Amino acid sequence: DVEMKRVKLINDPAELVALFRAVDSEIRRNVLSTLADGWTMISELIGKFGEEANDIIVYYEKFKLIESRWEVNKETGRPEKSYRTFYNAFQISTSLTFDETQELLTVVLMSDKEFIDYEDKIVDLIGDEGTFANDVGRDIGVSSLTLKGLVRRSVKFDFKGHNIVPLKEEE
Repeated sequence: DVEMKRVKLINDPAELVALFRAVDSEIRRNVLSTLADGWTMISELIGKFGEEANDIIVYYEKFKLIESRWEVNKETGRPEKSYRTFYNAFQISTSLTFDETQELLTVVLMSDKEFIDYEDKIVDLIGDEGTFANDVGRDIGVSSLTLKGLVRRSVKFDFKGHNIVPLKEEE
């Protein structure tokens, strides 16, 4: 089984936020390297890394860093989701001004508390149906690039065309 090199192309600067956040803590790095070793069931991830593994998986799925399949848990006899990394390399092909770099790094490095303040405001603004992204940016007082970065950092909403819409919990 020769490991094929699967390269994720990053050509949207805001995607850099997701890439850096994907590996910005020890537990995230450990989950990612576990998934890089091959298919791992969610129960095993939770056993190894605790409940936080669930949130990390949701983040990786949104960023399409991992793929999933159903497997039968040999201990419980029940089917459950199993995951592995989809990409093992990144090609970053984008250009940024110094100002844009600073804006995106601000989102990457923003404290959880400050980020959650923004996230809560966005959740309130978009409601159940979603809202035009430009209106959201104007209402919370950030540039469109910063807004894109905030959306990339969150698992509560995503872009759909020109709108920001809530991400529904998958059953």
